[in-house]
Amino acid sequence: MKMLLAVSIVSVLCTVAILIYVLPQLAVSGVVEVGGRGLELLVVLPTLVGLPCSFAGAIVGTVCVLRRRTRGTATVLMALGQVTTVALTAAIMVWAFGFASTGWELIALPSALMVGQVMVAAGLVVVFKRRSASSPRRIGNPPAHPAAPPTPECK
Repeated sequence: MKMLLAVSIVSVLCTVAILIYVLPQLAVSGVVEVGGRGLELLVVLPTLVGLPCSFAGAIVGTVCVLRRRTRGTATVLMALGQVTTVALTAAIMVWAFGFASTGWELIALPSALMVGQVMVAAGLVVVFKRRSASSPRRIGNPPAHPAAPPTPECK
């Protein structure tokens, strides 16, 4: 579960970096421009990091779901999201290399990451909500050393 959590965090952060580049352009002009500004690294590098993390997450997540003791809502959501990302990536790769296409179809690879990671992010929210609900609430800083028990008075 720890590895699934780690690769899920990395892949979701990569998706956030892609969305930071893509969403403002889609909101303003409706088209994502490529080339010219050098900011495409916000799409290319996170895709190159996020897709292998999704592949590892799909393997680990599938193993976690198949094991009876680690099957929970968060694990299922993260595993399903990682498997969806890998399946969409495989479909885009088959489309790009299998049907005498130009290769421009590979531009769609970041979209596979964006679609599948929505479920992974939902699983991470469940994990972190559960952790914050189970941790005790303290106001202020706890004392460094507990107070010594009172000593009985001698008369």
